[in-house]
Amino acid sequence: MQLSRFLSNTDRAGLVAVAVVAGLGGCADDAPSCGPGTAAADGITLTIDGEAVAFTGFTASVNNDCTVAGAGVISVSVHATQVGSAAPLTLCLPRPDLLGTTAVPLAPSRVPPLAEDRVQVIDASAALAGGCTAALTPAGLPVGTASFTGYCGGGTDPAGYALTVSGTVPVMVTCPAGTTTATGTLAGTAAVSYQ
Repeated sequence: MQLSRFLSNTDRAGLVAVAVVAGLGGCADDAPSCGPGTAAADGITLTIDGEAVAFTGFTASVNNDCTVAGAGVISVSVHATQVGSAAPLTLCLPRPDLLGTTAVPLAPSRVPPLAEDRVQVIDASAALAGGCTAALTPAGLPVGTASFTGYCGGGTDPAGYALTVSGTVPVMVTCPAGTTTATGTLAGTAAVSYQ
């Protein structure tokens, strides 16, 4: 005998509601979760002339440093420092609401940002062996991409996210013997916390 023959219309409506809620719960379980997952705190490196330095302490905050005028969205700055040094790696996200797992091009630091800028490289510095230092070449053009995993709420979710970069930046290397130009390679994935 079919169960539906013994259920009132109210009971049937309740069962439909339970089925819908259960279905929605399944969808939520399939959605990607927020947060950096297993990304390391110091997973992004800058390699210059064969010497690699790692950056750690990645934090993001809404700072309005590179906001696109008229976008209605406040930009987010991402900052880290070299392990064992105060040398910074700084990015600015003019449209944090448009970011995710799809890789976007790295852009140079420019004010005002262009409407298509997604990830500006503001600073990429390093303390190197032999008393040398490296700094991003003014008006230098980065080449490469950035992507974001576990990125929720336009990057403002307290869980944070994972940032992946792959590309190159022009740098000036200053040593006791003088200054030369070089290409630095940014690579890796790091956990970013939101402040």
